[in-house]
Amino acid sequence: MLGLTRWNATDDFFSFQREVDRLFNRFWSDLPTRTADGRSSFQVHTTDEGWRIDVPLPGIDPQHVHLEVAGNNLTIRAEEPNANVGSSLRYDHSFSIPQFLDVEKMSAAHRHGMLELTLPLKDSVKPRRIPIEGVTDRKRITSAA
Repeated sequence: MLGLTRWNATDDFFSFQREVDRLFNRFWSDLPTRTADGRSSFQVHTTDEGWRIDVPLPGIDPQHVHLEVAGNNLTIRAEEPNANVGSSLRYDHSFSIPQFLDVEKMSAAHRHGMLELTLPLKDSVKPRRIPIEGVTDRKRITSAA
C-alpha cells in the first residue's frame, strides 16, 4: 500500500480554522472606513434613541466643515488652509445612513476636534406601548355563601 496516507480529522479542522481566520482578517482590513494606518476613521455608538457618530477632525476649524445629505448618503468634507506650510488639511468621507435612522432630524456638534453627529431612530421603528381597551370593565364574581 504505497502512496496512501491516513486521514487526520485534526489537521482538517485546523486547516479550516486557519482559512476562516484568513477570510475574516481580509474582510476587516478591507473595510472602507479604515485609514492608511489601519485605525477606524470614525466610531459609531448606538443607543435606544439612535446613533452617535464621532468623526475625529483634529486641527480643522468647524467653520471649514461641510455636511451634505442626499437621500440616505452623508458626505463630510473639511479643509483647513495652512498658511505656514502652504498646504492644507483635508478630510472627505461619504457613507450611507441606514433606512431606520432619521436623516431629517440629524444634528451635528464640534467639540475639541471631534465632530459628533446624532442620528435619531425614525418614529416608525421606535418601540411604543399599545393600550388595551376594556381592561377597566372587569366585573368581580363573588360567591353567595
